[in-house]
Amino acid sequence: MDMVGRLNAGKEIYMGGAGTFPDGVALMKKTAENSGLNPVVHAGDVGGSDHVSFYKAGISVVGFHTSGHPQYHTPEDDIHLINTEGGALVSQYIYKVLKAIANYNQALYFINQD
Repeated sequence: MDMVGRLNAGKEIYMGGAGTFPDGVALMKKTAENSGLNPVVHAGDVGGSDHVSFYKAGISVVGFHTSGHPQYHTPEDDIHLINTEGGALVSQYIYKVLKAIANYNQALYFINQD
């Protein structure tokens, strides 16, 4: 998770790397049903956050974020700008994803997206 505190008006949660394990894209979309979020799921496009090191080591990843904003890496990026209700939706969604992966009925293995 990286930059998940500023859910936009479209309630879009972006995910990169969902295709790095079997049926990951379908799982991300199915889990988002009735979540109040609009998932933007990419099979590849692992992005540029901390999880990329795992991807480069051949470990499946999914990176979650809610997009950039004008205050990114500026002194104006302050706590009053956090979308707490959106953060709760995102947290609930990611919890559902973690539960679904923990209870996966098939072998998880790395699928290279390069």
